[in-house]
Amino acid sequence: MRILIIFLTLLVSAAPALGQSMTLVTLGDSLTAGDGDEVGGGYPVRILARLQITHPGSTLNNLAQSGFTSEDLINNELGPAVDILNSAPGDNIRMAIVWVGSNDLFGLYNYVCDFDYGNDYTLCEANDLQNFSNNIAHILDSLQATGARTYIALHDDQSRRPVMTNPARRFASYERISDLDLSRMALQVRNYNNAILAAASVRGVGVADFFNTIIFEDWATLSEDGNHPNAAGYDAITEIWYQVVTAGGAAKTVPGAVLKPPRK
Repeated sequence: MRILIIFLTLLVSAAPALGQSMTLVTLGDSLTAGDGDEVGGGYPVRILARLQITHPGSTLNNLAQSGFTSEDLINNELGPAVDILNSAPGDNIRMAIVWVGSNDLFGLYNYVCDFDYGNDYTLCEANDLQNFSNNIAHILDSLQATGARTYIALHDDQSRRPVMTNPARRFASYERISDLDLSRMALQVRNYNNAILAAASVRGVGVADFFNTIIFEDWATLSEDGNHPNAAGYDAITEIWYQVVTAGGAAKTVPGAVLKPPRK
């Protein structure tokens, strides 16, 4: 009985206090900026609306910018995010959500490996993965140093998005990405996700799993560009994020956030 009481006491103390306001900062690219959302605002405003039910007075600062890479995030979003979190009211729960890397991958195969590495894909991909891993570590360390509960996303296999699988759509948006590049991208995104999982695991960062969903493959949840979610897609994304950030206690990897074998 004594052990049970201690366990319940720890569980209650770890969960966010009901009514305690949150200072939420979201960082990333177009997927966090809300591109493709007919309603507007993407998942950040939806999460805020749900959090405000139990945590009135919570605020959102969405710093995401369309087209940003992980390096762009560091150079343009991370400093303001740290400032906002450090200046949050002392009794507020600080929270940071990160979702970045999609443009790193698109740029890698649409430009970087071709022009900067002369199509030496082995060296290009190895250097890119190291750079991405370093960027993720720096981002998470900087956010956690503010005392913020920090969460990060696993990427979908964007080689399977309609904007990639349809040759005409792909050429219109990413004219130098070939069919062979898509197979490389499908492998590199797994490397990215493994790097994210490794960084999150050692830091106690919560992970939202978008790899094991079809949000970015199903037209029912995609905008007409075949690349970004529509309102229904952002609703689905919000549900995943909400389940992660309200889990209570130390940040954890959500169940199922383990990479599947390469899909055929």
